Amino acid sequence: MALPVTTFKMSSSSISFHRVGYRGAPALVPPGGTVASLRKAVEVGANMLMVDVRRTRDDILIIDRDAVRMVDDHEVPLRHHPFAEWQRKTAETDSPITRLDEAFAIAVGAKVGLILDVREPGIEALLARAIRQSGLGLENVLVATSDETSRTIIRGLDPRIRLSHTLKAEDAAKVNAKLLGEIDTAAVTWHHRLVSPAVVKVLHARDIKVYVWPVDLSEDMRRMRDTCGVDGIITNFPDVLAGLPR
Repeated sequence: MALPVTTFKMSSSSISFHRVGYRGAPALVPPGGTVASLRKAVEVGANMLMVDVRRTRDDILIIDRDAVRMVDDHEVPLRHHPFAEWQRKTAETDSPITRLDEAFAIAVGAKVGLILDVREPGIEALLARAIRQSGLGLENVLVATSDETSRTIIRGLDPRIRLSHTLKAEDAAKVNAKLLGEIDTAAVTWHHRLVSPAVVKVLHARDIKVYVWPVDLSEDMRRMRDTCGVDGIITNFPDVLAGLPR
């Protein structure tokens, strides 16, 4: 049996549509996933940010899309070094290692929401604790993952934390009436190719918010927002999305 869905709401009632900067504004301040890029996204109109969450060897949560970094022309897993060492190795690069705490601080200061994309298993307890200690209201945080086990663990650790069900483009065959009736999360974060007006209507009827990614073309942004009626668009170009006429 599907569990009751907890509605996801931003604390500001004036926000009805979310412009989500994925890793900040990587098209403007590459490569994304840095303090500078996150701040730029807010500056150009993002009212929500999405970051990828991983950890270092000493269990410091960081925001990084990939599981490895290039060091001396070799791929080194992030889990192989403690945070301080990664900080030293990346300080002079265009992508210095960034703690999750810094993303929280930006979200709190700018009064924007934050989607946390769980990129590896085993960080659930660390993440739940970080969310509680962040100063960002739980109503402004969404934890996204495609891993049902991770969702179950987080729900057990703190059922107040809002979760999102993630699907990739190759998961199209999974989107059917059965799935739409069984989703037990406050939101979905789905590839935009999986979303249609009919899918959104069914999810909205169950009070489930719909976020789509990666939407980087203006025509796709308009279709998702105006035709499909999604609740938020996750994009590498938050400036383009913010500039779309109504």
